[in-house]
Amino acid sequence: MNKSNLIVIALLMSVAMNLLIAGVFIGKKRGGPGEPPPMAWMAEELSPDTRRKVRRQMREQFPEVRPLREEMRTAQRAVREAVAAETFDPRALASALKYSRDVAARYQALIHKNLLEISADLPKDQRVALARAALHRGQKEKRPPRAPSTVR
Repeated sequence: MNKSNLIVIALLMSVAMNLLIAGVFIGKKRGGPGEPPPMAWMAEELSPDTRRKVRRQMREQFPEVRPLREEMRTAQRAVREAVAAETFDPRALASALKYSRDVAARYQALIHKNLLEISADLPKDQRVALARAALHRGQKEKRPPRAPSTVR
């Protein structure tokens, strides 16, 4: 292999790596497979046909939900930072907690609106299954609280 062939191969490998990295970042921004649609876990209790329909509706709602999810993460981070600050500032924590409550209320209102839209097209037995999954979600997944030093 001559020197020009090696340069072409190196150039092609560099372009391929750049495209791969760009694809990963674009996929994350567009809500790729790493981020399930909101409430996707509720569809597990539904029949396969209804589950596909509901998940499609959830994916359609995702662009509206994604910004609030991001804002919730930001609010939670602010609370963790206020709690873990070297010098405790009660006002900073109170402000972070208020912001977290406000964002959570807006997120919950949007999720409820979307749940109403999804439920409108379901037969009674599937609406009941969806509601049962939504109401019992927290009961299955009780986790002990994490100490502030481990939540960063």
